[in-house]
Amino acid sequence: MLNANAHKNFTAGGDKETEALLTRVLSEIKETLAGTGLCVFLGGSYGRGDGGVRQDKQNGLLYNDLDFFVFAGKTQGNAEALLKEVAEKYETRLKVDVDFSRVMSVKDIRNNAKRLMMQELKRGYHLVCGEDLLEKYLPELPSEMLPFSEACRLLLNRGMGLLLAGEKIVNDSCETDFILRNIYKAILGAGDAMLIAEGKYRWRIAERQEMINNSNVPDKWKEYYREAVEFKRSPHRQKKQDMISFWKEVRDFFQGAIFRCAGENDFSQGIFKRCCAGDEASLKNYIKYCIKSRTLPLAGWKYYTIPAPAVLVREIFAALENIPEKTIEQSKLYQQWVIFN
Repeated sequence: MLNANAHKNFTAGGDKETEALLTRVLSEIKETLAGTGLCVFLGGSYGRGDGGVRQDKQNGLLYNDLDFFVFAGKTQGNAEALLKEVAEKYETRLKVDVDFSRVMSVKDIRNNAKRLMMQELKRGYHLVCGEDLLEKYLPELPSEMLPFSEACRLLLNRGMGLLLAGEKIVNDSCETDFILRNIYKAILGAGDAMLIAEGKYRWRIAERQEMINNSNVPDKWKEYYREAVEFKRSPHRQKKQDMISFWKEVRDFFQGAIFRCAGENDFSQGIFKRCCAGDEASLKNYIKYCIKSRTLPLAGWKYYTIPAPAVLVREIFAALENIPEKTIEQSKLYQQWVIFN
């Protein structure tokens, strides 16, 4: 298992300049947060040691976002404001998004132990400051124990990224990095969701690629996944000749992955049944959905007893039918994604 600082590098290729930059930045953040009582971990690609480096380096060295997870034994009054200030400082300096999670408790660690996000973090993180609460309180679970709703959560998040990328393509945005990154993340997310749904997920990306290659999915899907893995390892800014067609091809693959995860032609019912089979349906989920969304769905209310990310997969599927032109941030789906992500 890779845990705190167990890996030598932050980047997949061990780029010396980028490694030195991140070492300095994390040291500065540690100094800034000293005495706050916060336990801060760098997760994500750089925490796992497989982060990307820009090839041209014109817009900075880092390619992936910096994803920090924050925990504390007790409530910290001004923590959120301080973390926001730190994030803004380094976003300007590093030219990537710097994201700090909300300040979570030990109870949150235990309650979310089966989440893919937490189990991925368990297997690859860098302790920036504070006590290693993950080592102490987060159990290492086998990938076969990941609940089906985690496949749905992945489809929801990566599907939204695909929609946002499509909108930028249609509007001739110059944000090439954003577009390519989200399209390839959608491909990886679709492939990984299928593996979770089939109980075949693996923690290392090379092993997941092997599982996809040896599966009975269409050869074109295998090619997409292979290309996305290569992009993750060596990100570039090379667009396809026809980006709209490329987006639609990836969309078709993504929607196909939803059907495969559900296991039925009526994928909504398939998702519902699979959540129920995994004991993930409850009245508590329905109440939580009503409160957070400020709605009261009565017709077909039982569908809302499954975890909200699973409910929203059908909304993502419908939204992907057409490449978006209008501002997605104003849509109901986007607002729901913000609430339940």
